Amino acid sequence: MSYSTIEFEKKDNIGFLFLNRPEVLNALSEKMGEELADCLSRAAFDNDIKTMVLSGRGKAFSAGADLEMFKQRYESFRENGQPESTQRAELPSAFINFPKPLIAAINGAAVGFGITMPLNCDIRIASSKAKFSFAFARVGVTPEFGSSYFLPRMVGYGKAAELVFTAKMFDAAEALDMGLVNKVTEPDELLSEAENMARQIADLPASAIREAKKLLRHGYQSTIEQVLDYEALVFQHASQDHEHYEAVCRIKEELKKKSSGK
Repeated sequence: MSYSTIEFEKKDNIGFLFLNRPEVLNALSEKMGEELADCLSRAAFDNDIKTMVLSGRGKAFSAGADLEMFKQRYESFRENGQPESTQRAELPSAFINFPKPLIAAINGAAVGFGITMPLNCDIRIASSKAKFSFAFARVGVTPEFGSSYFLPRMVGYGKAAELVFTAKMFDAAEALDMGLVNKVTEPDELLSEAENMARQIADLPASAIREAKKLLRHGYQSTIEQVLDYEALVFQHASQDHEHYEAVCRIKEELKKKSSGK
């Protein structure tokens, strides 16, 4: 399927998804949200894709939601009144429920939606030139995209409160120091670093990685007793998967060759 606000391409068994509205710093529009959700849905069922890299075209990752979209929503509310119900957003759910590893390669400014969306990814790598801000208060709105769940767990409540209440801008070094990103690279090395990490993941048994992601997400919000029970169940299923058997046989053969000096 062709898209107008994003780009998607496959390279071997890695999917590359780019926000592609560089003329407005990749601001989120209704159309972009629909296309992102559609792309993730398709990639989730594409057995050729084992992991995904998410980045932005141009000099920004994303400057946040399109202000024109905010304006239109308010005007619609004033004209038509409050919608009958507030429904859970489709786009955050598409990210949260995506079954394969998602690596965010944050290439530039990541503001509002531009930072809350990567929080839903599994791994975040940032360019040394990236800048971040939970800027919601600046335009009179509140954090979204599951960030009120993820952010305090990543950086602690006090730091999360500071970032949200002040809406301050901070750089990649500070993001790394507080644990918001996994790694910082030079700008021209960002995509290659993300691709190398994606290949490391893609080279491993896909079923084991998929189940490991389920475990980590489950453990993020569970008691230790729940974690132990779920780990035992998933481990049992993984040990009965053919990919597990093939991996064990391959490693045993490699060890055999090493021990014989071949």
